[in-house]
Order: sequence, then structure tokens, then C-alpha cells
Amino acid sequence: MEAIQALDIQILYWLADFVRTDWLTPVMTFLTHICDHGELWLTLALILLLRPRTRKCGAAILTAMLLGLVLGNGILKPLLARPRPFLTYPDLIPLVQIGGYSCPSGHTLSSFCAAGAVACFQRKAGIAALLLAALIGLTRLYLGVHYPTDVLLGAALGVCFGILGAAIVKRTADSLHYARLKRADRSEKRRK
Repeated sequence: MEAIQALDIQILYWLADFVRTDWLTPVMTFLTHICDHGELWLTLALILLLRPRTRKCGAAILTAMLLGLVLGNGILKPLLARPRPFLTYPDLIPLVQIGGYSCPSGHTLSSFCAAGAVACFQRKAGIAALLLAALIGLTRLYLGVHYPTDVLLGAALGVCFGILGAAIVKRTADSLHYARLKRADRSEKRRK
């Protein structure tokens, strides 16, 4: 565990020393802030819910994000109670102010929940969403507010919740469709 922690902090120091630049910091800050409360992904889900053809995907995003919120942020994060890197290593300066625990990364978790759900319905859009989710995870490292293992755990959980959310929505939709067909069949028999 000590070796992982050492590698985690070495990566953060390397990013702070060699990757942070005056022009990149506003870009990374903007990208991280569009997902502060899942706004980007919630907006996408709501847009997808408006069209019948993409409704299942929108519902899967919301389901996956709810799973991530409850299980990842609500249960796992307080259970692990990992301090933020800048609290353990005060010489690592975070570029945004943030409180709470570090693991798993909530921004990364919600992004991969949504991206994983999208990937279950649309391959090309899913790849784009997964790339954006990975970029959001990288912003958390760049800004010095999460360890790499926090981001990796958030990504892994997010993909699992995305797949689970899609499966729940597909199964529910199939059950509702079957129930509608069954009711229609009973109505048809009564008319005869």
C-alpha cells in the first residue's frame, strides 16, 4: 500500500512541476467545473429523455448516476475516508478549493457512470463520452485534488454503474413492453 501511495504522490508532483501551465490551468479548471454537480451529464440525460429514440439512454444515465451518488459518494467515500492529497502533502498546492474526502473521485465517478451508460446504447457516442470522462478524471489530477488511484477507482466504479444502469433500464423497458402487450392481448380477447 505504501508503494501505491508513493507512486500516487509522485505522479501528482510530476504533474504540478512539469505539466501545469498558465494557459492549461483555465482549460482544466473549466472542464472540471462543468461536472461539479454532474451538470454536463444531467443535461445530456435530460436532452436524451426528450426523444423517444434516445429515452432509454437518458434514463440509463440518470440511473447510473444515482447508483454512483448513493453507493460511491454516499457510502464508499465516507467509508474509505481518504484525505485529499494537499492535506497529507501540504507542499502540493491545489488549484481549486474543495472539501470532503478524496476516494473515489466523484467527478470521475459521475462522468464514467454517464459515459458507461451511453456506451451501452451508442458505440460512437459512447467512445466520445468515455474520452471526455477520462479527460474529466485527468483534470482532477492536474488540479491536485485527487490521487491517481482515486480517479482509477472512480472510473472503474463508474463504468460498472453505467453498465448496471443500462441493464436496469433495458430490463425495466422490456418488462413494461411485455406488460403492455399482455394487456393489449387480453383486451383483444375480451372484444371477441
